[in-house]
Amino acid sequence: MKAMNGWQILVVVLLLVGLSEARFQLWSFDTPDDQVPDPDFCRGAPCPPFEVVSKGSTYELREYSKTTWIATNASSGNFEVAISKAFVPLYRYLQGNNAAGLKLDMAKPVLTRITPTDSSFTSTGTNYTMFFYLPNLSKETAPAPLNENVTVVTSPKQRFYVSAFGGFATGGSTLNAALRLALALKTDGKSFDSTQFYYGLYDAPTRLFGRHNEIFFIPLPDSSSILQQ
Repeated sequence: MKAMNGWQILVVVLLLVGLSEARFQLWSFDTPDDQVPDPDFCRGAPCPPFEVVSKGSTYELREYSKTTWIATNASSGNFEVAISKAFVPLYRYLQGNNAAGLKLDMAKPVLTRITPTDSSFTSTGTNYTMFFYLPNLSKETAPAPLNENVTVVTSPKQRFYVSAFGGFATGGSTLNAALRLALALKTDGKSFDSTQFYYGLYDAPTRLFGRHNEIFFIPLPDSSSILQQ
């Protein structure tokens, strides 16, 4: 049997997740009365709360509230392989691989920190950190991971420049989207940390059209990394 490539592996993993999202509602998160409803691109799932501070021609500046996530690292010279490797242990945490044996609903987005090899965004590099959002939980109340490579982390209140792009994200399309946002920010005279960016995945592969992905840059001088571990 011919071995699957990285993209095929990623599709299989996310397809299983997409199907499980349709079947399981194991622990639902209630939206507080004072929280703004999640945007349409969250597809009805919990998303990190944010406010739009300002808008550019192709992007917006958002301010996110303090949030809690689980995180893991993965290394590979292939974007799709790295994403697949990181996804599995985090998803298993949601399925009960935690100290409480608690099964959690999947929130959005699946966030991945990418460190490009240069400021021209010609390569995604080899080191990635993936994050799953944990609504209504804190670092103190989230169940401890059983996998030593999974950690619970906190993102402080923070601002990001954010732009959206469609389609099924690949390493190339993600880099192109990051480059477009970087050029737009430079054109507008905005300062940002170009040594890293974040890719937000909102849709399972079962959604073929109208897909929503996002790129996040951290404004300078606030260049502290999101979700410090």
